[in-house]
Amino acid sequence: MFALLAGSTVALASPTEYRLNESFDLSGMPAAGFDGEDANKGKIVRLEYPDGVGGFEVVLLSVYGDAQGPDVWGYTGSVRAARDLFVTRSTDGGTTWSVPVNVSNTANLSSISADHDGDPLTPELPYFGDSQKPNVINNGKNVLISWVDSYAPGGAQRTVTYPEFGFTEVPYAATYCVRSSDGGVTWSEPEMLSNGERDAKQDVVKASSAGFLVTWQEDPKGLQPGDAEGPGEGGSGANVNNGTDIWYTALRTSAFSSGAPFPEGRRVTNNFTMTDNDGYESGREGAARANSFLFGTTAIVAYEETKGLQGADTGKYIRYHTFSAFDDSAPDVTEGVGWILSQPDENARRVRFVTQPGPFQNQSDVRIVWVWKEGAYDRGGPSDIMCRVGSVDPGDPGSTGFRPEDLNPPIDPDATTRENAFNNALGMNLSSSMGLGAHPEDDFFEDARAHRGMLRGDFMVFGWSWTPDWAVARFTDLENYNFFVRRSYDGGQTWTDAQNMTNIPSSEKVHVREPRIVGAPVSPNPDTPVNPGAFLVAWGTEVNQYEHASVGTLDLNIFLTHSDDFGETYAPVVKLDDVDVDLEPNKGAFESQLRLNPSGDRVYAVWQEVDRDTGVTNTRFRNGSACLPDLNGDGELDFLDVSAFTDAFGMGDMSVDFNGDGVLDYFDVSTFVNSLYAGCP
Repeated sequence: MFALLAGSTVALASPTEYRLNESFDLSGMPAAGFDGEDANKGKIVRLEYPDGVGGFEVVLLSVYGDAQGPDVWGYTGSVRAARDLFVTRSTDGGTTWSVPVNVSNTANLSSISADHDGDPLTPELPYFGDSQKPNVINNGKNVLISWVDSYAPGGAQRTVTYPEFGFTEVPYAATYCVRSSDGGVTWSEPEMLSNGERDAKQDVVKASSAGFLVTWQEDPKGLQPGDAEGPGEGGSGANVNNGTDIWYTALRTSAFSSGAPFPEGRRVTNNFTMTDNDGYESGREGAARANSFLFGTTAIVAYEETKGLQGADTGKYIRYHTFSAFDDSAPDVTEGVGWILSQPDENARRVRFVTQPGPFQNQSDVRIVWVWKEGAYDRGGPSDIMCRVGSVDPGDPGSTGFRPEDLNPPIDPDATTRENAFNNALGMNLSSSMGLGAHPEDDFFEDARAHRGMLRGDFMVFGWSWTPDWAVARFTDLENYNFFVRRSYDGGQTWTDAQNMTNIPSSEKVHVREPRIVGAPVSPNPDTPVNPGAFLVAWGTEVNQYEHASVGTLDLNIFLTHSDDFGETYAPVVKLDDVDVDLEPNKGAFESQLRLNPSGDRVYAVWQEVDRDTGVTNTRFRNGSACLPDLNGDGELDFLDVSAFTDAFGMGDMSVDFNGDGVLDYFDVSTFVNSLYAGCP
């Protein structure tokens, strides 16, 4: 019922598909504690840095959460075991991994008690530290992980009560980080960046050679449930109280390496303007779901913010700021207000942006590309994916690529107010079937979401999930979402037509979910081959359900393909996970996180795999290579690959049927040996 055609992407001449190795349960490895079988939010990063003896070390790090403590409860009253965060490390391309290290260690600690069931006759219970989604970034061997956690000692922590969920009471969360300065061999003690006086959510970590940046939001009245108007699970931090601000802290590399603490957090936004009668911070607006970047010493922070018009116009603006991250040498010229990127009479949300990698800055004037959802409806309604490109003006010595006047299409240099933002040119409409110049209301039916992208020089590729009819796809199973991409080769001046990468017919009753676009990274090693035209496209799938009859997300499989020629051709699609949804209908894979090597011919992936019958969720890993004889995907052609081929051939494993004739014979041996001698790029 849920089968997909693996060869659905059309290409005239395809590169070699990734040959994926056996998957591995990272979260099931022995650790200090036990396998809680409730792993979540696995992440992976690839490190490459000088080894101190004239070479370079390549390391994979994965971080994930897993159950380790007593039960905690959410705003809906659902109960599960408190989670800690674990990190594991591989120095051989993922063939072997270190024993996971618990880096948060709060799941058995409590800083406050709360009413777990809303019953005044039952006692409050201690609420234990619960480490939420980890975020990880590195620069060289310096690594930073952030998260928000319910353990917030110090006495400032508050709680929020949810009448709509039986008066369940939940503590506010605090923002934490932990660091390593030796490529993940050792880790610092956790550092608390906020104190639980306001409820923290949506933390983001970024890095440059200059240092590290952490941003997050703090809601003075506590995390608000979603309104069930969008595709998510709710509680994402999108629905905020007035007075919710975006905060940041930043630390230079030298101070980071020496172990100096991060400075006290500072507000990016200025939404706290008054204290209400209950003693809570408040104001007219609330900011949410910030994304950030550290471009040298310059911080770039963008977010969605309520309009504060007291019902005269609902929805949100997209605003952004730039300022010096480490000192006050270049303060935020908007003084906490931010420039409005979107059309002020529309509802805009989910801002994302990509920036130009340093080595490509001498090849292109483009510095940043902003993308966001925009439409007339408030929360969850149909919208289009809008775009602006920021470029340096070589004739203007003050041009940075980040100023309003550096953007294309442009915005008013004084677009900090709604009135001036009406002078903003309409952004490029990447997703509309009616063209790049279409207004979001030119087609009231189509809907786009889940935008992703990559930038390398003047080349950019952006994608989004799209359906021709939002209402039919949402409230019935007669339409569905597929993933589309557009490419530009001239810095966003012109674009290719939208290309359907997934081609799932609506009759399959399947949606695309959690798409990814991941480019090959830049290498600090001058001897490492780098392919700026290499990137992968991945997507998950889920059962398309009538929304009013939904039983929750029913994840299916994860698929991926890749290009090594700027998207001119794509490899055949392969399935990342091992779930057979026809034989195991209550299992599913979701939330892939993927990294490439600099040449783009090897992939490293983690994802979550769930058994809905037992409730067990694991974080799994597998690697793969487009280089045929590199069977273990470690980038080396050696006896390990010969051994892997011999074992597979002897067991009749058709993954080494290299000529695809359905028979393992001399021709496959010959192909392997010849490829082994020929080597790989």
